[in-house]
Amino acid sequence: MSDDQPSPPPRRRGRQPKTTPHQAHTVSVRLTEAEHCELATEAKDYRKSMGEVLRSVWAGTPDAARPPRPRTVEEVAQLRQLIGMAGNLNQLTKQLHAGHNVSEAARQVLVQLYRLLDDLAPDPTR
Repeated sequence: MSDDQPSPPPRRRGRQPKTTPHQAHTVSVRLTEAEHCELATEAKDYRKSMGEVLRSVWAGTPDAARPPRPRTVEEVAQLRQLIGMAGNLNQLTKQLHAGHNVSEAARQVLVQLYRLLDDLAPDPTR
């Protein structure tokens, strides 16, 4: 470094400041093993900390207002398959308008489509 440039301030050591200064209080809660597993699973599903999950529930956030949980790899693959089927159905529609008989092919695509939609439907128990 040359003498013309000021030296950087010395690094501070010790604990980092809290990222959210308004959350300065800690509350301890005892959970059963099952409750802890359920909380950890929900936190992982929503990509939130356990504290964030508890605060959202305590604050009375309705389920409809919660952000949707991220899609699994399986769900992403199913959505891609759904997009492909929509394209196939669109091609069959064009062929139908051109005067071709596509009833059997359309029936097969629709059966696959309904199965996939059943798999993608949200689980009502959750």
